[in-house]
Amino acid sequence: MGEWAIAVHGGEEAVCIAHTPVANAVAAESGIWTREDFRGRGPAPAVVAAWAAREGRRKDVLFYRTSAGNRASRAVARTLGLTPLGWIWTVGAR
Repeated sequence: MGEWAIAVHGGEEAVCIAHTPVANAVAAESGIWTREDFRGRGPAPAVVAAWAAREGRRKDVLFYRTSAGNRASRAVARTLGLTPLGWIWTVGAR
């Protein structure tokens, strides 16, 4: 696995974690988790930025993926000034 960045509260409680769930030789994707009572309070953009600073030393391309319906995650991307690349379309059986 790749790099991790963690925000803690009170010196010991993890409240936000960014990690590398998917990577190859040149690129990595950020995964992010924020404890529910800390959402909207600012740790996610800071933790993703810290993850990117660390992972960017090892990889040429970094991705932050979110779904159209995940408003909180999209707000993190906007706060960081990330450029949208497109949408993933899926076809499923009915």
